[in-house]
Amino acid sequence: MASPSKALKDLRLPVSRVKTIMKSSPQVEAIGQDCLFLVAKATELFIHFLSEEAYKKSNKAACLDYKHLAEVVHTEEVLEFLREIMPKKITVRQFKQMMADKNPETSSDSDSDSQSDSESNSDSDEKMENGNSSDSNDSNKKNGNDSSEESSESEEEKKT
Repeated sequence: MASPSKALKDLRLPVSRVKTIMKSSPQVEAIGQDCLFLVAKATELFIHFLSEEAYKKSNKAACLDYKHLAEVVHTEEVLEFLREIMPKKITVRQFKQMMADKNPETSSDSDSDSQSDSESNSDSDEKMENGNSSDSNDSNKKNGNDSSEESSESEEEKKT
């Protein structure tokens, strides 16, 4: 085998980052150079395997997306350990449908909650449009601009 410094230079991953990640585990106390090299090289080979398989599945697309990697993870038996980490992307509609299928009685509760939330938001929107928001009146009072005083003063000026 080549000298340790030449072998480390052949790696594409930064060895210091690999070492930092390895040290983040509470079970690891010391890391030898041979061990560090083997883990970094194994990681490179794993990344190469994953990207090659994703490239094949993507019909040799110009770039790889998350969906290509997730598809490989879900179709390859060897990569089963990554299925929870790399789930397939789904739309919000698909997620809501899955949740409704799992819990039919709780989905109606969440729908009614979201309806009441939207109703309360529309009520507050109407108040803001009409200028009857208590929040704006409170902030005006704090700034010394009480809108009720201003309106009564302007009415008195109009009368004279």
